[in-house]
Amino acid sequence: MHDLASENAVPARVLVIEDEAVVAIDVCHRLRRLGYVVAGQADTGEEAVRLAGELAPDLVLMDIMLAGQMDGIDAAAAIRDRYGVPVVFLTAHSDRATLRRAGAAGPYGYLIKPFEERELQSALEIALYKSRMEKRLARSERLTAVTLRCLGEGLLTTDETGRVVFANPAAETLLGVGAAELAGRPLAEVYQATMDEADGPNGREAATLHRTDGRDVPVEQTVSPILDGRGQSIGSVLVFRDMTHRREVERALRDSVDNLRLTLAETVNALTVTSEKRDPFTAGHQQRVAALAVALAARLGLGEDEREGIRVAGLVHDIGKIHVPSEILAKPEALNAMEMGIVRDHSAVGHEILKDIPFPWPVARMVLEHHERLDGSGYPKGLSGRDTLLGSRLLAVADVVEAMNSHRPYRAALAREVALDELRSGRGSRYDADVVDACLELFLQDGYRL
Repeated sequence: MHDLASENAVPARVLVIEDEAVVAIDVCHRLRRLGYVVAGQADTGEEAVRLAGELAPDLVLMDIMLAGQMDGIDAAAAIRDRYGVPVVFLTAHSDRATLRRAGAAGPYGYLIKPFEERELQSALEIALYKSRMEKRLARSERLTAVTLRCLGEGLLTTDETGRVVFANPAAETLLGVGAAELAGRPLAEVYQATMDEADGPNGREAATLHRTDGRDVPVEQTVSPILDGRGQSIGSVLVFRDMTHRREVERALRDSVDNLRLTLAETVNALTVTSEKRDPFTAGHQQRVAALAVALAARLGLGEDEREGIRVAGLVHDIGKIHVPSEILAKPEALNAMEMGIVRDHSAVGHEILKDIPFPWPVARMVLEHHERLDGSGYPKGLSGRDTLLGSRLLAVADVVEAMNSHRPYRAALAREVALDELRSGRGSRYDADVVDACLELFLQDGYRL
């Protein structure tokens, strides 16, 4: 029995066109026995064309010699052109002239009378399979054509000689040339571009397209070979897109970022000046601490972005001192316990001032922790070990060295060696050992000066 011809397991519907009644009855009987559905029956070419349109069969089994004015060959051509229904010729005429004329109608097969049932089934199955494959291919080609035409990117396809065989509407627009003018011309003639970058975004090449009207357009482009089943090149496809708008957006974004950086720098500078106005004796202290901390970070191999975050934190690490009374900051003698407690609050106050500012680095936390010590003897939280950020530990060392080398209201500046001895004695206990080593090398080997 027939194994259900269609892909959806539905028996194929066959229209039978035969002018000999006995033969027509026999053919219909055989079709039903094989599992097909007889969609209809006629004995003229005119009726065959009409029923093909009304019944939409899966296949037409057609005799060449028919009653009426239209024979099977003319009917088959009309059915093909109007409805795209596959036709298998059923005929006793096998002379060369008839077959040549029948071939022009595009049949999907021939059955020469008399025929056996297995020949009938084979001919119909082959015709149905061929028809399904052609419909799939046509559908795929239509989808591909629509997709390529709707594509926002320009697309040019060439043959093996490098001549354009297809251009989508986007390519016409970008090149300023119609598809009719592009077809058959060498790709190098219609698409002239200068390479800007070999590796653009998504692996594409950045280039400048030179249009025939003299206008230059920034584009991203990709060229790929078209290979046959043996891996041989049969052409190439060029995909390109206009990057004008994207470049404008990127430029505006860069300008915006530059403005934000400038605003950030001015904000940090204002905070620095504000804090130092309260304590003229330590003017420049935050800048020097920031510079030393950045130098230490560079020696430890930290990246540019991390160093910038440490620099900003260094510039504002004493911003919290604005809450300390001026008489305490300028007191020319040692502070008592209560005064020292007020001064020590400056780390927490600085954190409160800075915590809601959306810095791209943990500036507020570094300001909070810059007086913490590894052994837990620091303030304000008495953190120990490596509970603090590396940036905080860098600022701690830089702050100690700069403070000991600077004048204070209650003492003169200490010698550099005193500050370095403080680092040596606290190495690994109060101060981070790696940071201390970097600082000693910076001063003793590199000749760094505050």
